[in-house]
Amino acid sequence: MSSITFDPDSSWQSSFCFDHVKCLIVCRGPIRLETMTIFEELGANFGMLLSEKDSIVYPQTLAPELRALSNRSEQVHHVPDYMGATKEERGQRIEQIINICHEHAYTHLFAGYGFMAEDAEFASRIENADISFVGPNSKVIQQAGSKDEAKELARSLKVSVTPGEDRIAAITLLSKAGASPNEYFQKLVKKHKLSLPQKWQSGDPLEQAISLLQASCEKKVDLFKITELQQETVRQVETLWRENPGKRIRLKHVGGGGGKGQRVITAVDEVEEAVMSVLIESKATGVGDNKNFLIELNIEDTRHNEIQLLGNGEWCIELGGRDCSLQMHEQKLLEVSLTEEMLTAAADEYDASGKKTQAEVLRTDAKILKSMCKQAEEFGKALHLDSVSTFECIVEQDAHYFMEVNTRIQVEHRVTEMAYRLKFTNPDDPEDTFTVDSLVAAMLLINCYGKQLPRPERLPRYVSGIEARLNAT
Repeated sequence: MSSITFDPDSSWQSSFCFDHVKCLIVCRGPIRLETMTIFEELGANFGMLLSEKDSIVYPQTLAPELRALSNRSEQVHHVPDYMGATKEERGQRIEQIINICHEHAYTHLFAGYGFMAEDAEFASRIENADISFVGPNSKVIQQAGSKDEAKELARSLKVSVTPGEDRIAAITLLSKAGASPNEYFQKLVKKHKLSLPQKWQSGDPLEQAISLLQASCEKKVDLFKITELQQETVRQVETLWRENPGKRIRLKHVGGGGGKGQRVITAVDEVEEAVMSVLIESKATGVGDNKNFLIELNIEDTRHNEIQLLGNGEWCIELGGRDCSLQMHEQKLLEVSLTEEMLTAAADEYDASGKKTQAEVLRTDAKILKSMCKQAEEFGKALHLDSVSTFECIVEQDAHYFMEVNTRIQVEHRVTEMAYRLKFTNPDDPEDTFTVDSLVAAMLLINCYGKQLPRPERLPRYVSGIEARLNAT
């Protein structure tokens, strides 16, 4: 199967070439070999990072990647690790990656589905170094990848979100400000010489607190103590429990992901330790780190569904869903495609065999999927999504709640590729079309030619797809 099927006789299609691309691949795992294979097929040049840990501890796991390289001395770049164990090491590693790109004339960088792929600061520094980041741009990553900002955008679009509080850091600062927040905030601005937008005081006190915290992160100063954050979290949790007795509550750092940086609590005396664990796991205990996290009801007996999105900054298209409900230790084990075609076909089969109850359940699932897909596409358009992302939801009976957006390719993206392909049509000739069967190829295509591409059509390939994982536990 070709990742992109071009007609060599089409001048329009021939304009989409990739021989100008030299891409440094900075991810690890199966996505690295997949990307190398696709880039080679498309005629793009590439190299890869190789950490000392991969080289020494796991030499055999990289055999497929290393065998695929024609010039290992030029295409493999050694680093101690991928992002460093501390904030200082992380900064050094980013600088090292940028230097590697410049020294070896890399024009592009691909970060796969590792944490670097969703790091707005990393993406911004790559962009500022005149290296093209293959994925959503840094502004999209910042707005959608930060869970609090994503929920704010979702609310503005009337997207259903999980009940809770997503501004605990700002509430903590506002509580500390006391009865005269304006006066207190002005003192902080002068004391720390914070740089703020011209009209930062035009909003309400909570919005002002958010602006101050953003400025403090840039300045690398703290405006409250972790103990004060813990105390305010206790108050917020107690309020949420009074309104929702018997429910568990989840704390989730705004920059967390993959099951990291979150804790579920069942009692008030667990709050302080949970807050500290969330911050430590998210590497957010340092001075000036973003210490905000979400406080949400832990919706029980749910299904974890997600919608695949693709956009070019102007249009956005949804590619159906995936059910990732079977998990262990917050890590997905089984991913199954969710498509309207599959649910409709299965409902019709049940109807034909007289199983009306099962048919009705599947038709309800199809309605839920349609609603999630509609909200996901609207979110992507509002975000000006310019690559791939995943709109994640939790489903409880016939209701669904927006959870977060992952601004990167997902491990389970192949499940979607089994279900759908994309067809692009020449705006000047409806007979002139090409198809894309790979989301990684679509990412590079959009990165290089995004604004020239018309909105594609989604074509069904197979009724469903499934992927199983073997996870280290």
